[in-house]
Amino acid sequence: MIKSFLDDWLDERASATFNLGESGVSNRQLSEIIPPDHLAEVLGLLDFDHNPTRGSDELRAQAAQLYEHAAPENVLITAGASEAILVYFLARREERSNVVVLTPAFHSLYDVPAALGFEVRQIMLDYGSGYGLPLQKILDTVDQGTRCIVLTTPNNPMGTVFEQNDIRALAKALEAYDCDIMLDEQYRLLPHDETVLRFPSAANSTPRIISAGSAGKCYGAVGLRVGWMVADAGLIAKMDAVKMLTTHAISKMSDRICLELMRGGERLLQSNRSAISANKKRFSEVMASCGHKLEWVEPAGGSVAFPRLAGGACSREFGDRLYQQTDVLVLPGEAFDCPGFFRIRLGADQQEFALAMDRMGAFLNANP
Repeated sequence: MIKSFLDDWLDERASATFNLGESGVSNRQLSEIIPPDHLAEVLGLLDFDHNPTRGSDELRAQAAQLYEHAAPENVLITAGASEAILVYFLARREERSNVVVLTPAFHSLYDVPAALGFEVRQIMLDYGSGYGLPLQKILDTVDQGTRCIVLTTPNNPMGTVFEQNDIRALAKALEAYDCDIMLDEQYRLLPHDETVLRFPSAANSTPRIISAGSAGKCYGAVGLRVGWMVADAGLIAKMDAVKMLTTHAISKMSDRICLELMRGGERLLQSNRSAISANKKRFSEVMASCGHKLEWVEPAGGSVAFPRLAGGACSREFGDRLYQQTDVLVLPGEAFDCPGFFRIRLGADQQEFALAMDRMGAFLNANP
């Protein structure tokens, strides 16, 4: 497996003044999670013995509260959602099996199963239909060797959301197959509707619907590297047996910091949602001011958007010129096999985003 275009593009331009190519919200400091005067009380007595491989009882219970159909026994704590995805596919690996991945999606969702020997069948979502769930295309693609359908909702990079009824209809249609539906739901705590705290999840509503999540993207704690899988208790046990052979367990320190983060995290989530709302409005203004050079399927959740360049413009060239002339970094759609689009980070610091939009707007209006 080699580094992806996404990783190379972002790494080579990591010094950009305005980094709008990443996908998360602004990262938090430890003092925003645990007040300094309580730090010794909360962390000082922790030892460095092994943490339970499934994560502490308290953290699993806290994660389960985010789901409508989960209890602590349905949660496996992992080293980020990346490990949850890896451990799942290791647990499900068998000869001549395949997975179906709806794209665009983060590359690990198809690169990891491919590296483990799965045949990966990609179905590209359709811009013209608003990126709706293509039920019939999925059913035409699966066979008796299909072990998993991978859906990202809210989507990275588009920010679009699949309807719960459509996910349940897919699960019903797949009952004759030995096939799971994996929901990558890392952004579900960031709905753009201010009246909604989080998107509903079908995870564990049936034993064949599972979900990967993390504390990173929504709370602003990607470096904490704490994620989880929500699934039927039997599958969790199989994944736990595999996890014993990989990272074994996250540290007690990471476990406890994540617990404190999630216990008091609603204020952070609200702050992140407010910044995303303001940034989305500002970007909409730039789109409206640049003479129809950009269009999009408006995102409904998450911290990113995926606008399309009008007239078939090259997104890689656009991204490079934008970076060179304005020091504003976006991620070209080539990272998702979608030339002509680019990903922009709505979860950036609000003040920095506004300054970046001034530069982007001027760039768009100055270039044909």
